[in-house]
Amino acid sequence: MDSEAIVRELLVEGLDDWVPVDRLVGLAREESERSGTDFRSLAVRLLGDLVKDGLMDVGELGDTGFEPWTGDTDTVLARIVAALDQVDWRPAGGVCWLANTPEGDRTATR
Repeated sequence: MDSEAIVRELLVEGLDDWVPVDRLVGLAREESERSGTDFRSLAVRLLGDLVKDGLMDVGELGDTGFEPWTGDTDTVLARIVAALDQVDWRPAGGVCWLANTPEGDRTATR
């Protein structure tokens, strides 16, 4: 599964519910095993593309449901990487969630 297929899969899943970052990390691991690339680099690149392209927001689940993290793309990515580093890149549902933006929904349904 290449990068475009991973993005497409995450967006389609995001049509129905919020997506745990675990899913992205798992797909990056699978692709890296197939292609021999570093899964962390791939995961960070995919996260950056999703956020920079306005397809998904990153946040956590709180009292009001999905609560997006604030800050520019670089700040959000640094926060994700730091949180993933703390759990040795095995998030187990506890690091953050991804939510489709309206543009992400439109892209997923094309």
